[in-house]
Amino acid sequence: MRDYRIFIDHDNLEPEELLLEAVSPDSRIERPLKSEFFIAFYFSILVVLAIFAATGFKLSILDNDYFTALAVKNQFINIPISPPRGLTYSREGTILAENRETYGLWLLPFRLTINEKEEIIVRLSEILNLSIENLTGLIEKNSGKASFLIESDISEEKKEKISSLGSLALVIAKNNTRVYPDGKSFSHLLGYVNLVNENDLSKDSFYQTNDQIGRFGLESYYESYLRGKRGEILINRFSDGMQELEPHKGNSLVLNINSKLQKDIYSELENGLRQIGREVAVAVAQDPRDGRILSLISLPSFNNNSFVRGLTLEEFKVFFENKKDPLLNRVISGRFSPGSTIKPLIALAALEEGVINPSQKINAPGFITITNPYNPEIVYTFRDWKNHGLVNMREAIANSSDIYFYTVGGGFYDIKGLGIERIARYLKMFKVDSILGIDLGGEAAGFVPDPEWKRQNRGEIWYQGDTFNVSIGQGDLLITPLWLTSYIAAIGNNGFLYKPFIVDKILNEEGNIIKTFGPEVLASFNFNEENLNVVKEGMKLVAEVGTAKVLGDLPFKVGAKSGTAEVVKGQSTSSWITVFAPYDNPQIALTIMMESGKEGSYIPHQIAYRVLENYFK
Repeated sequence: MRDYRIFIDHDNLEPEELLLEAVSPDSRIERPLKSEFFIAFYFSILVVLAIFAATGFKLSILDNDYFTALAVKNQFINIPISPPRGLTYSREGTILAENRETYGLWLLPFRLTINEKEEIIVRLSEILNLSIENLTGLIEKNSGKASFLIESDISEEKKEKISSLGSLALVIAKNNTRVYPDGKSFSHLLGYVNLVNENDLSKDSFYQTNDQIGRFGLESYYESYLRGKRGEILINRFSDGMQELEPHKGNSLVLNINSKLQKDIYSELENGLRQIGREVAVAVAQDPRDGRILSLISLPSFNNNSFVRGLTLEEFKVFFENKKDPLLNRVISGRFSPGSTIKPLIALAALEEGVINPSQKINAPGFITITNPYNPEIVYTFRDWKNHGLVNMREAIANSSDIYFYTVGGGFYDIKGLGIERIARYLKMFKVDSILGIDLGGEAAGFVPDPEWKRQNRGEIWYQGDTFNVSIGQGDLLITPLWLTSYIAAIGNNGFLYKPFIVDKILNEEGNIIKTFGPEVLASFNFNEENLNVVKEGMKLVAEVGTAKVLGDLPFKVGAKSGTAEVVKGQSTSSWITVFAPYDNPQIALTIMMESGKEGSYIPHQIAYRVLENYFK
């Protein structure tokens, strides 16, 4: 059946006719609406109703906790209580970093009435020893805040006087601050904490005003473990009610550090520097069996407690204007010429590469000369520190013959020598140009020069004399004391270079172990056993008849190597001793370096003797 429509001319309708159009029999006949339209219409209504219902359910049920929390937040003012940081223990249980309970004074501006304000300012200025002008300015500056900190560490006497004021606008909150019982001896190892700044607050939402944060050393490296969980005081805006939620202490560190060894070495270094009027020294001790750091000292040192409380002007000048840079951890960040301490590695490389037989003797008369290959009229003289005569490899290591190592390193007489490429390869095998990954920030890598580097940086070609210099630990070769100790430990333990690590385990608030650290081999070397023994025997002779024979008086055998390297031409040198002990079953590798003149070159040897003697008592 067809549908029909009757159309009306709307342009000719009178106004009253418009009103009658809906009921007029002449109004147009539309086609019937299809059922799909009604289905869609009713479905749309159902969807809208469902959305309203879901929104209501979400607001009343699912988001109930959120809005409840928001209401509580608006009702209460939060005053943070900084958590006590985790403690730091030496391997034998001595506390190296602990906490002292303190009290901070907070002001609640909304509770400070006009009548009370003037009296509170006067009384507080007397108690806190602040000028009325400064205190007034502080209050005005923070008047828009719900609460703000006036002073972070008030004494017990001040606390009692403030409490006696009876003002609801003043709140005393318990806090904690860091204390280092023996700060200077452990300063570069532990580092320090101080108050957070605006940058800290913007980078990490965990921190709030008056929190302390690790800035240096282990305090910084393990900050996320040490910092704990904050407590708070909740103050009701609309009543006098107050609720305190206790903080939770951070996790504690148990170190591999032997505190007695650390203190002994620190005292010895201070006394040694005092004897020769110098300031710079380093020492690091490692267990060759697994890489554990037993001691780590850098001088000049600093009192890390000073940074916790805030530096005075005089202290600031000492720390930041001192050219010797007390804040530099020279053990891991200082780069030095190793001097003759590199010779055992060069000797091992020469044996492994078949450059020389260990029994073959080389004449070391005190100097050698070589001719410039591009101009025969130019002759270079390379001197030794003494005339050694004929020496084999063991004797060359024992007596530190430069001529011998010029020859096996750079080539002379009829011996081709290793050459810089092979020397660099062995140095890099021992990872001298890499960081070792100790658990402290700021570790530096050493540096191995080569012909390409010299061409790019100095616009010069590489000479045979450059290889001579690297072969005896001079020139542009640079190492860190940490690396030197790890490399000597690898010689002593027959070829295992371990990652050095300071922390043994981490304990939670209840004292339970939550994390442990163990040995990690960075490189293992399949050296010929006979070659390795030759090098070690030469190092044993260093202590018995060679350049560090004071160590021969110890009641046990050791392997050692001494060295000197010029720091400022004609003025100062770095005097080195590195040693593993006991010789047959090494339990410690010890390196000591002191900035000295010629008169102090043997002081590190004497210190190493006394340290090792006491360690094995």
